[in-house]
Amino acid sequence: MRLMAAQLAVAILVAATAVWLLHRNYCPVILQFIQKMPDSARVADGTLQGVPETLIAESQFLAIAAKPQTGDNIGQDADLQIQFRQTDVCAGSVFWPDWGWDWQYGRGTSVSLARSNWEPWWSAWQPVLLAGAGAATVIWLLVVWSLLAAIYMAPAKFVAWVADRFLPWGGAWRLASAALLPGAMLMAGAMLLYGWSAIDLVGLSFFAAVHMVVGWIYVVGGSCKVTRLFPDESKRNPFTA
Repeated sequence: MRLMAAQLAVAILVAATAVWLLHRNYCPVILQFIQKMPDSARVADGTLQGVPETLIAESQFLAIAAKPQTGDNIGQDADLQIQFRQTDVCAGSVFWPDWGWDWQYGRGTSVSLARSNWEPWWSAWQPVLLAGAGAATVIWLLVVWSLLAAIYMAPAKFVAWVADRFLPWGGAWRLASAALLPGAMLMAGAMLLYGWSAIDLVGLSFFAAVHMVVGWIYVVGGSCKVTRLFPDESKRNPFTA
């Protein structure tokens, strides 16, 4: 029960950090992009129409552009880049600026992109979307931690066996579950630093890798600290029977 409470507390901490990051660094760019869109902007018959020139809203974290012409260059500075191009939407990152995920609008698709439609919708739904992102993050973390603990408990059992320690399968799963929490808290701190621009995307990626290593360190260290299978002969009193 204490493990579940600790997992929930850490999951809420990480989710709150993620929501803060989205609200502080991504939502303003989305609103800025919506406000730049003309009332004539739309997707009609699978193509972007009503946008006379390239429109860009950007920050260090996110760049969103509407590109009516295929040859326009919006630059490659933002960590995450989303482009509404003539026939598709492309999402990429500063690591892979020349390619990413493409979604075709589809023939017959008709969607209004006018500011007058999207600005009130965004203002009304932004808090709901942020709350949903937070709740989804909590659920996702709890599920992923359970799956990872199921993977980590076999190595934990092996380390305990090598170290002559008693560790049942249930205990190995609980130990692995608890071992994941320090890394998650480290990742929450890294997201705070990233949100304050104290580190860049490369630094955030470094912490993402390190937080996985931290989990393994706690798995191995914890497995070596459980109850011994045999008494420590070197510490036994030689004058006792």
